[in-house]
Amino acid sequence: MKKISIAIQKGGVGKTTISLSLAAQLANQGKKVLLIDADPQGNSTGTLLESFNHDLAEALYGDVTIDQVVVPTSIENLFIIPTNSIDRKGFRSLKTYRSSEASKEPFIFADLCDEVQKLGFDYCIFDTSPAFDDFEENIMTASDEVVVVIKADAYSQDGLQIFRNNLESFKKRKHVQNPKFETIVLNEINRTIKLTDIISEGLNEGDFNVVSVPVDQNFKYATIERKTIQQRGGKSETLEALQKLAELVG
Repeated sequence: MKKISIAIQKGGVGKTTISLSLAAQLANQGKKVLLIDADPQGNSTGTLLESFNHDLAEALYGDVTIDQVVVPTSIENLFIIPTNSIDRKGFRSLKTYRSSEASKEPFIFADLCDEVQKLGFDYCIFDTSPAFDDFEENIMTASDEVVVVIKADAYSQDGLQIFRNNLESFKKRKHVQNPKFETIVLNEINRTIKLTDIISEGLNEGDFNVVSVPVDQNFKYATIERKTIQQRGGKSETLEALQKLAELVG
């Protein structure tokens, strides 16, 4: 089972959109895919599910088993471990786990993935938050590969550099080689803006595989309709980019 994290230290770049889209793309290709909503905002969960009984926090605390928290979605072959974005009275939340327990359990997600693999999944995809603390480090420990999502703006460039520094520091401290970082998604590309071409050319001159996803209003409509872009239908360039991304991480 391949484990992939979608990450960057910057909000609003479309990590959840790309996480959902990649997971759906792989599932449509006949792969059994688990999307883990590891962002306390729970946006992946809100898109794919209307209701659920258990969430990621309960699994991390050991209150439920993995098979109890894995939920099928409306997409064949695509499953999710959901996150409840609302703190419920009497329930320990993901935010609480992050602040009080994550530093004590560096291999929690590696152990979780071992259990997931027993369920026959081909891919496990983590939708992460815009942070790089103990919780995210635990996800990186479990991951084979990380895909970074940015936009063609200066703020995303800063976020990319911060992430690279954090990842290098993590690997050095932990004495590990994984996760490998080879792929960048340049999201919401608008070729009429000159800065887009400048940033795109700069990334292509580096050592990364760059996947350019165009501005596509169908992403917003898909979210409103609680669908993936594949279910809703997107621009041909969008679907081609997602196919390329699936091939790169496959």
